[in-house]
Amino acid sequence: MIAAVLLVVLAAAPAAAKATPAAGERPARATVQGTLRSAGERTPVAGAKVFASARRGPAWTREAVSGEDGRFVLTDLPAEDFILTVVAAEHQRLEQPVTAPFWRRRKPPVIYLQPAGSGSYRTIVQQERTARPSPYSARLSPDEIQGLPGSQGDPLRALQNLPGVARAPGGLGLLVLRGATPNQSQVFFGEHPLPRAFHVPGLASVIQTGVLQDLQYIPGSFSSHYGNAVGGVVTMTPRVGRRDGLHGHAKLDITSVGGLVEGPLGKGSFLMAAQRGYLDLVLKALPADVRGDQFIRPRYHDYQLIFDHPVGNGGSLTARVLGATDDLRYPDSTYSPGSNFALRAGFHRFDLTYRKRHGTWDFLLAPALRLDRTVFETSQLYRRRTDVVGLLRAEVTARPSRNFQLTVGVDTQIDRYATRLRQEPLPPGTYGPPDYEFPDTTDRGLVTTSGLYLSSQIGSGRFTLFPGVRVNLFTGKDNAAFAVDPRVLARVVAHDRVTLQFGAGLYSQASQRKYEETSGFISNSENPYGGTTSIAGFSPLVLPGALRYLDARLEFDPRGRVGAARAVQLSANVHVDITNTLGFDGTVFYRRVRDNLPLLPEAPAFPDVGTQTWGAEAMLRHDLTARLFGWIAYTYMRSLLGYATWDVVRPNIPADFDQRHNLVLLLGYKLPRRWTIATRFRVVTGLPYTPRVGAQIESGLGIRPLDGPVNSARLPVFHQLDLRIDRTWVYKRAMVAAYLDVQNIYNRQNPEGILYNYDFSDQRAVVGVPILPVLGVRVTY
Repeated sequence: MIAAVLLVVLAAAPAAAKATPAAGERPARATVQGTLRSAGERTPVAGAKVFASARRGPAWTREAVSGEDGRFVLTDLPAEDFILTVVAAEHQRLEQPVTAPFWRRRKPPVIYLQPAGSGSYRTIVQQERTARPSPYSARLSPDEIQGLPGSQGDPLRALQNLPGVARAPGGLGLLVLRGATPNQSQVFFGEHPLPRAFHVPGLASVIQTGVLQDLQYIPGSFSSHYGNAVGGVVTMTPRVGRRDGLHGHAKLDITSVGGLVEGPLGKGSFLMAAQRGYLDLVLKALPADVRGDQFIRPRYHDYQLIFDHPVGNGGSLTARVLGATDDLRYPDSTYSPGSNFALRAGFHRFDLTYRKRHGTWDFLLAPALRLDRTVFETSQLYRRRTDVVGLLRAEVTARPSRNFQLTVGVDTQIDRYATRLRQEPLPPGTYGPPDYEFPDTTDRGLVTTSGLYLSSQIGSGRFTLFPGVRVNLFTGKDNAAFAVDPRVLARVVAHDRVTLQFGAGLYSQASQRKYEETSGFISNSENPYGGTTSIAGFSPLVLPGALRYLDARLEFDPRGRVGAARAVQLSANVHVDITNTLGFDGTVFYRRVRDNLPLLPEAPAFPDVGTQTWGAEAMLRHDLTARLFGWIAYTYMRSLLGYATWDVVRPNIPADFDQRHNLVLLLGYKLPRRWTIATRFRVVTGLPYTPRVGAQIESGLGIRPLDGPVNSARLPVFHQLDLRIDRTWVYKRAMVAAYLDVQNIYNRQNPEGILYNYDFSDQRAVVGVPILPVLGVRVTY
C-alpha cells in the first residue's frame, strides 16, 4: 500500500515541477488584432493610436498604430483582459474594457469610432488655383452641396449661391452665367458636354450629387480645353466607386426618391445611382380646388453607372452609362379644347475613358456614344427627332520641365439626326381647303462640332502664363463655319496672401436659324390645327423674357446654313487670404457677343443679335472651422441687347437676364449633438419685361393690346429668406440624416409676372412660390 502511494507521488512530481516556471522564466504573452472603422460610413481609420493598459494588477501599457486599411496589432500583452483606448483624428476618443472572448472570435473584431462633429459635412468652397485655370473659378464638393439652403442637394442649383450666377425665374433650374443665356454655356460631365443640364422644366439636375467628385464653376475666360460656348463652363467630375466594401445611400423627399450603391469589383469598383421624380403624383393627390382643373404633370428619372479598373502600369479604364428621361403632359379641358400636349424627351450616353501616365507624359482617350429621342404630340400634331451622336476627346500632355507644360488635344461631336412630322387633316369649317391632308414629312442630316486645341503653362512660382489657342469647325447640312480662338490667362502671386489673375480671349459656338417647337405651357397656346401659334401679343399674362428658357423649346429641324457666334471676353481677379479661414475674391469682367446668324433667303432683312455685358463680383468667405461657415457674394452686372442686319450690332436695351444687383448672404453653424442650422438671404433686382401700354379693337380679333418698348419695364426687387436644419444620427454601420429646408420663410409675395384685365387697363402681380417647407431623409451605409 505504501509502495503504491510512493509510485503515485513520484509520477506526479515531474508534472508539478513542469507546471511551475523556473526562477527568471518569462510567462507566455498574448497578441490581439482588430480593425478600426468610422461609424456610419464604415471607412477604415488610418493613423489612429491604439493603447492597451492593465485593468487590474501591476500597471502595464502597450501601443500600436492602425494602417491604411484600419488594421492594428497589439503584441506582448500580459493579458487579454485590459482597457482599450483609441485616439484618432476627426473622431471621438474611445475607451472601454475588453476581455479575452472579445478577441477570440472567428474573425478579428471591427471597432467603430464615432466621427466628431456633424458627420461628413466639412467645408464650403475651395478656390481652384491649378487645373485648367480661370481668372475666377470655384469648386463645390458633394458634402458642401448637400447642406446649402434652398438647393435640396441639387448640384447645379447650389451654384446659384455663387457670384456671377443669376437667380432663375420662379426659382427653377437654369444656368445663367454672367448674363449669358443658358444655351450659351456648356455643362460637362466627365470629358463631354451634356445635351441638357436640367430636367424639363428645370425641376432638378440630370446628374445626382452622389456620383460627383467635385463641381467646378467657370463663369468666363475658361481655357482652350473647352469650346462651343461663348458664355461659361461648368465641369462635373465623376468619381469612381469605393473599394473598401459595399456602401450606398437612399433618399426620399416630397418630390423625388433616389439611391446609390457602390463597392469593389475585382481590382476595380462599380457605382450605380438612380432617382425618380414624382411631382405628377403629388399634384394629382392635391384637392381639385387647390390644383385647379388643369396642371402640368412633370415626371422624370435619371441614372448613372460607373465601372473602373486599373490597366497596366499607371493606366486606368473607366466605363460610364448615364441617361435621363422627361415626361411632361398637359391635359385637355373644356375651357381650352385642343390645348393638350405630351412631351417625352430623353438621352442615354455610353462613355469609355482611358488615362495613362508614363513618366512626364499624360495620355487621355475618351470616346462616347449618345442616343437622343424627343417626341412632341398633340391631338393634331406628332413630331419626333432621334439623334445618334458620336463624341471623342483625345489629349496628350508633356511636362518636360517644372516651368513648362504643353497639352495638345482634339474633341469632336458628330450628330446624325432624323426627324418626322405628321399632321392630322384640318377639321371641317377651319381655315384652309376642306379635308386637306398634310404630307407626312421626314428629314435626315448631319451636324458636327469639332475643335483642335493647344494650351500651355509657362513659368511657376510668382508668375505663370497660360497661353492657348483653339481652332473650331462647325458643319451643317448646307455649309460649314470656321473660327480661330486665341486665349491667354496669367497668374501673378503678388504676396504670400495675394494672387492676381487675368484673362483675355476669343470664344465661338455654332449658330443657326433654327426651326423650333415649343410645348406652350408658359407663353404659347397650341393651335389644334397644327403647329404652334404664339399668343404673346394677345395674352393678358405677361412674363419676363427670361422665362421662355424654362419652356420645353426643343430643336426639331436644324435646317439652313450654320454660322459661328463670336465673343470677346476680358476679366481680372484678385484673391486675398485675409486670415487662415477668411478669404476675399474680387472680379471685374467684360463680354461682347454677336450671334452671326446666317441670312434667310426668304427674309434677308431678319436681324442679327448681339449682347454686351460687364460687371463686378465680390465674395467674402469664411471657411468651416469647428462651428461656423458662410459667405457674402455680390454681383453687379449690366447686360444689354441689340439687333442689326448688316451693320455693327449696338446693344442698347436691357437683355432678358439683366439682373443689376444680386446679393447672397449665407451663414451656417454646427450645433452640438450633430445638429446643423444654415440660412440664406437673397436680394435680387427684378427681371425686365415688355409692358402693355394700351389696347385697340380690331375687327375679327377683338381687343388687341399694344406693347411698349422691349424690356422697358422691370419687376420689383426679389428678396427671400431660406432656412435649413439638419440632424444626423450615426450608428455603427449606417447614418441617418433628416433635414427640413424651408424656402421663403417669411412668405414674401415675390412677383414673377404681370396679369392684365380684359381690356389691359389695369394690372396685378402674379406672385411666385410662397413659403415652402421640404422635408427629406437620407440613409447612408
